Amino acid sequence: MKQIKKTIVSRIKLILVVFLFVGAVNIADSQRLSAQDGVYQFKASGGNSKTSGKIEKISPDGVTIAGKLVPASKIDRVSFSREPSDINRARDQMETGRYSDAIESLGKIDATKVTPQMKAEVDFIRAFSMAQNSLRGGGTTPQEAGGVVATFISEHPTSWHLYPAIEQLGKLYFAIDRTDLAMGQFAKLSQSSWPKYQLNGTLQLGMLTMDNAADANAAFDTILNNNSNDDVTQLYKLLAKCEKARVAGMGGDAAGGLSELNKMIATENSDNKLLFAHLYNALGAVHQKNSNWKEARTAYLHTDLLFATEAELHAEALFHLSKIWAQLDETDRAATARDTLKSRYRNSYWAGKL
Repeated sequence: MKQIKKTIVSRIKLILVVFLFVGAVNIADSQRLSAQDGVYQFKASGGNSKTSGKIEKISPDGVTIAGKLVPASKIDRVSFSREPSDINRARDQMETGRYSDAIESLGKIDATKVTPQMKAEVDFIRAFSMAQNSLRGGGTTPQEAGGVVATFISEHPTSWHLYPAIEQLGKLYFAIDRTDLAMGQFAKLSQSSWPKYQLNGTLQLGMLTMDNAADANAAFDTILNNNSNDDVTQLYKLLAKCEKARVAGMGGDAAGGLSELNKMIATENSDNKLLFAHLYNALGAVHQKNSNWKEARTAYLHTDLLFATEAELHAEALFHLSKIWAQLDETDRAATARDTLKSRYRNSYWAGKL
């Protein structure tokens, strides 16, 4: 009986030793993996996949990790070996639109634990969050945010975040009515190897030159003549088609422009909020140009009531509604539109035009 007990005890000890050894190996493996850099790449089916290893090179075109170049356009996020947890926290907050929280989290980071690569990430999170805080009517002025974004671009010209930063700087310049400087940034954007930013830069150049139909249409035609058929390109082709109809409608062919815009409204999917905010603002602009006040009001109200999540386009609609309501002797509604614009988008170009 004693021998049996000894055997059982010995086996239990052996099992415990094996369990502890396996646990130690798993912990070591976990620590080894967490000490690696990581590039998270978008998957066509949704979500992302992670490539782990050492980041060898970072450029505006992408990130090279473990001998593999991941194009910037396919990157969801990048993490660094042993990065302070507050960097990841701030990154998450930025990506979920909690810009003030992201800035606060960055202030908790111990600078002595930040590598040059981490500093570029920290500086981008701060620059982007300040830009968005300003553009969305927060306490940061466009001038303050613009200074931080411009410094990021100057200090980190090889960052994979370069083109998103250039886009933000262009928007901030537009917000303070420096169209000349905004166009300079969007021109840089239009040369990007990142299709989304290349197309948006070209679209913005077209929209900022609408007073010159030839220049605007040249930009929109560049998009329409793009041979790619991916979802991003198809979206920008629709936006370019919409804005080209606006140019036609405001340039003497009101009937043609309105016909094209109404056709798109009837046939495209209204779940595409960005496109439909563009469509109704364009429709409102053409009617407004031709003194069709009630039709213009109705068009802009669609953006106000249905597509207000598109902040820049909503601000534009509110500005024009404040003028149109006054034209229709609806002074209370004109005041409401002005107040909403000033409170929600106080740092915007459109609020500055009131």
